[in-house]
Amino acid sequence: MLTEMKLVPHRHFGMPGSIQKHTLVYTVVLGLVLTAFFDLSRIAALGIVFYLVMDVAIHWGVLRYLREDVKASAWVPVMAILLDLLVLGGFVWVKLNTDPFVIGVAVATMIVIAVAEQIFLKKSENSRQSGDEESHAHDHH
Repeated sequence: MLTEMKLVPHRHFGMPGSIQKHTLVYTVVLGLVLTAFFDLSRIAALGIVFYLVMDVAIHWGVLRYLREDVKASAWVPVMAILLDLLVLGGFVWVKLNTDPFVIGVAVATMIVIAVAEQIFLKKSENSRQSGDEESHAHDHH
């Protein structure tokens, strides 16, 4: 869905098939890379951090942008965000005391993803604007 909305990059790398099949291949490759560098408990810890951060972001999006559209009561996403942050805070506290490397990897990865997404969105916006300018230029001739 995000690929179709042009919010995340997608390359076929010469693979045949649908986006769902490509996503499966990317997931398997990511799993192999993670198992090459981390043990199962560290992979699980990364998954917990990423999931909770993503859950907060989704609830924030519902609260800020979609509340009226989906007829959501404000207290539901607010409580979900608070509970997610409570669990995330406790988990990060424990991990900082037992395995701070995992938290460092999670934070660094989130920063890389955020920066890459901003670059992608800027490039997409610029290419759309240049495409609009070209189509307007052709209309005037």
